[in-house]
Amino acid sequence: MQSQLNFEDSSGEDGHQKWLTGRRLTAANLAKRLNLPLGHQVEVCLTGNVVLKGVLRLQEDYLFIDEITRKSLQLKVGNVTFRQSEIESCIRLD
Repeated sequence: MQSQLNFEDSSGEDGHQKWLTGRRLTAANLAKRLNLPLGHQVEVCLTGNVVLKGVLRLQEDYLFIDEITRKSLQLKVGNVTFRQSEIESCIRLD
């Protein structure tokens, strides 16, 4: 599906705010699809017995979240970046 901007929308709602809302929904759907608690406090155990605690986030703000694949997805907790394939376990703390 190709994302498009509707320049003829006359609802009066801020277009940027609508885009942000749509993006949040897409990120929430991505989190469900990957079974990851993005945006929540977690304890992540990575390969090599590395344990991280903090908020699980996408490593970067992707312009089009729909185009992210499991192989290209990078996550972070705090300042530590890692790939989804490095996760041995992820526990939501909140």
